Amino acid sequence: MLAAILVLGAASWGLGSWQPFAFDWPDNWDPRVAKLADYVERHADFPFEHPVRTRFLGDKEFEKLVTDDEADLTEEDREYYDATGRLLRALGLAAGEVDLFKDQNTLNASGILAYYSPADREMVIRMKPDDVKGNELSPALRATVVHELTHALQDQRFGLERMRERAHDSSHDEALTALIEGHALSIENKYVSDNFSDDEREQYDKAMEGDEEDATAISKVPEVLSAQQFSPYVFGPTFVEALERKGEKTLLDAFMKKQPKSLEQTILPSKYFDGDNPEEIDEPKGPKNSEVAVSGQLSQLDLFFLMVRAWDPPEALRLSDLWGNGSYAGFDVGDDDFCAVLNVRGDNDEGTDELRQAFVEWAKSPGLRGAKITAHDHYFRVESCDPGPKAKIDLPSETDTQQIFWRAGDISYIWRSEPDSNAECIATGVYTEFTTEQLQTDDRVIDRYNELIAECRRD
Repeated sequence: MLAAILVLGAASWGLGSWQPFAFDWPDNWDPRVAKLADYVERHADFPFEHPVRTRFLGDKEFEKLVTDDEADLTEEDREYYDATGRLLRALGLAAGEVDLFKDQNTLNASGILAYYSPADREMVIRMKPDDVKGNELSPALRATVVHELTHALQDQRFGLERMRERAHDSSHDEALTALIEGHALSIENKYVSDNFSDDEREQYDKAMEGDEEDATAISKVPEVLSAQQFSPYVFGPTFVEALERKGEKTLLDAFMKKQPKSLEQTILPSKYFDGDNPEEIDEPKGPKNSEVAVSGQLSQLDLFFLMVRAWDPPEALRLSDLWGNGSYAGFDVGDDDFCAVLNVRGDNDEGTDELRQAFVEWAKSPGLRGAKITAHDHYFRVESCDPGPKAKIDLPSETDTQQIFWRAGDISYIWRSEPDSNAECIATGVYTEFTTEQLQTDDRVIDRYNELIAECRRD
């Protein structure tokens, strides 16, 4: 649901200022990154065509690049941010005075150490005092540079901007983002594992956690926005590992011949291999006297956050796995009202009906205004209007997000620990029956896990 706003934010800092020399490729790598480029080239299994321009910027200069100035927003930008905020509030995913522009800047500024710009074809690195000393980079910065160099290599091999421009819709774009980030993170993780001492690993882990100031700032951002920002780094590595387990050609095909079509296919890789593509869905029609203000596709992650408003996290996760497709639109109604409309369908008729019944319960959630559900032949329609900034809404939490994020990590763990069983089946069984708190405290979890190993054994 927030894919478009995240792309808007990323584009604004990723492009940087126009540079006429951007494609005048350097003859040699910057000596501070040369060895890291060699590592990336060896472990990605295809070569760089040429070195990449590298810029090191001080903290303040770097932060100016990764955040937007509100004064630069067009009237259209402001209307878009406002409409998306009202859409989230109408669906019970945000509360109070919503400032998505400020929230996006907070996420962009927090913890970013470097980035690669496909538009400028250069890498920009943040020079914090403790991160760069002579030609030596701190452990966290070396790992981050490896990640961004992988993006540079992807760009030279596949053309990242062209890939994104050719995406059929926002669902396809979300899936590509997960693939791109998952591949880069897999190379980063290999670098950390291959090269870091225990002390360096500790420094790296601490840096990845961010400082207290960043954590405080992010805690004020709506959870659904934070989760959307971080989801490619959670679902992507598991998806890429699934591809690599099928062989190197499978990973290359995912970039070129057989791209993932939805975030769902990266959340549960079996759906990618089974060719379980999104179902057809129409864009919602607005109420009388309305004009569309914002629209897009409803992802499985969006569906999970909607369901967790009415159901406990395990059941919300189970329901989200029924996702077949969804579309949303926010409408300006009359003089000053705003209403959200969703069209939703499951992966089959039974799934659609079960989701419709779940949304009937969702419509009773506190804080929603005028929520109603209408059944149609192969989908159902959800309507809900903006209750205003004074409405009290119980928002999704970080603990809720853990339910869907932790499953992705455990799928990867189970592949290695239980190679004769279906890892998705086991992880899904555990996470659709127990909360993340129960997973850490309830003795029944171990017994159920062992039962699932047997139940999910491969034929």
